[in-house]
Amino acid sequence: MMYLKHLPTVQEPRLYMALERTYLGYFKLLFIAIGTGLLSARLAVLFAALHYTTLAHFFTELFNWLTWPAIALIFVVGFRFMSDLEHIEKGPPVAAKEIIDPRIYMAAERTFLAWVRTGIGLIAFGFVIEKFDFFLEQLSIMLHTKLAVGTGFSGMGIIFILLGITNLVIGGINFIRTVKKVDEGSYHIHKILYGLYGVILLSITVVLAIMIIHVSP
Repeated sequence: MMYLKHLPTVQEPRLYMALERTYLGYFKLLFIAIGTGLLSARLAVLFAALHYTTLAHFFTELFNWLTWPAIALIFVVGFRFMSDLEHIEKGPPVAAKEIIDPRIYMAAERTFLAWVRTGIGLIAFGFVIEKFDFFLEQLSIMLHTKLAVGTGFSGMGIIFILLGITNLVIGGINFIRTVKKVDEGSYHIHKILYGLYGVILLSITVVLAIMIIHVSP
């Protein structure tokens, strides 16, 4: 949408839902980038303990290149979402007969599934991050060495899991409200849900940034 503002727009439900799906994809990609960066930091610790200096340096750089740009982009993408939403709202509303349409219900299902995919993806990544410490602990026992993994990473996986659960809950509420409004033929966006999700998303991003500052390799 950010590249199509020269085109005319209308307050059409499918347009709003397409916008939701697009930006959910952006947020999922950015948080996966952050999670991959966190795993890279752990691998840097591992290879440093194994005296593979080149690999340790590579994963340290990968950590820096993935996490900080992704954190910054979350704020940028959030701002662009609100800007694109405002652009759609400038268009004229559509008639009720264009809202009560099977294609609208299908679009609502696709949007709900996008929320579910994002939530499940974040939960799965959270489990991977949370269990990586256990892997390093077992590896240190096998290698008879102490890996300086520190405690700063503790809880980061939980944050991803909580964010994933938040996606599932908000996505479900959003779907139910959308279907209800479509049935009434008076669809409008759910600004309260968007605002709540935005506050949660940005709060989690700030918390992650603060935690990452203390564990930067």
